[in-house]
Amino acid sequence: MDLAIIAQHALAQYDINAVSVSPVAQSGAAVFKIEAHHGLMYSLRVHKSKISTLETMWTRRDVLESELVWLDALNRDTHLTLPVPKRNRLGSYVTQVDDISCTMLSWVEGEQKQYFTSDQELKSTAEMTAALHQHASIWQPPSSFIRPTVHRERIQNALDLIKPQVREGLLDAHDVQILEAAGEKAMALLDTLPKNKMTWGVLHGDIVPPNIVFADGAAHPIDFGACGFGPFLTDLAITCTFIHPTARQQYIDWYGKHFPLPNEYVAQIEALFISLGLIGMRNALGMPESNQGLPTHAKKCASREFGRYVNGEGFLFTGTPCWE
Repeated sequence: MDLAIIAQHALAQYDINAVSVSPVAQSGAAVFKIEAHHGLMYSLRVHKSKISTLETMWTRRDVLESELVWLDALNRDTHLTLPVPKRNRLGSYVTQVDDISCTMLSWVEGEQKQYFTSDQELKSTAEMTAALHQHASIWQPPSSFIRPTVHRERIQNALDLIKPQVREGLLDAHDVQILEAAGEKAMALLDTLPKNKMTWGVLHGDIVPPNIVFADGAAHPIDFGACGFGPFLTDLAITCTFIHPTARQQYIDWYGKHFPLPNEYVAQIEALFISLGLIGMRNALGMPESNQGLPTHAKKCASREFGRYVNGEGFLFTGTPCWE
């Protein structure tokens, strides 16, 4: 069934008098902007991914329900401006159209950007991230709460999909050898990390400029579709991929003023940076448009962060970022 038709079938199950339905984007899910009477706006997500390598767990009903349970708690317990999950007429957060799951959220107004453009944006993002982690450190998820975890198995799965690309002729053998060595080293460090309320819990999982709405100088998080369990520093690691190395320490310091940094946080962020880079490459393998640029991206990573990591050299605050 066409995604737009699925969206219309899902919309019919909500008490929303829609004026317009507009497609916005599709990656892990297809997103439609719903404009209703009285200026109310919503985000309808049709959870059909165009990433063929994305794990199937991301579209499971119980996993989607759990994401919205956390969003509901965040809206109730914090002062953050966030998408508000909306239940359908049956009182459920997840709406089924045939075998496709759909979810509805309020629309957060503001400006989305492809990159950070000012220190104020970085500072506000650091404070926002710390507020999310502060909540997660004291929030007790219900027993039915199920979200994916950042751990060895997911990183190994990424490597298992990347390595055959040498034989397929997509990636260079030497580059992949470096990627694999870096991944093994990162997994070994992550295996040793303690799990306590101040270091590990539910996290956003994809705090990057396109998933932040900026309004009046404040950063508001959207798109919690990648949220799950893991070290809180995972959120800092993914954000750092969009920050120039010379500005990363300041960003981390801003965060540290509002939520405590663990000992050896640099080594942990670097290991997570490597791990998330591999997962990103895995996802790119499932997207034809990203696939085309993957060989160049993998070569850059191998010659920069990944290569330095394998050689025992720090990279978080020095070197050339991937966009240069």
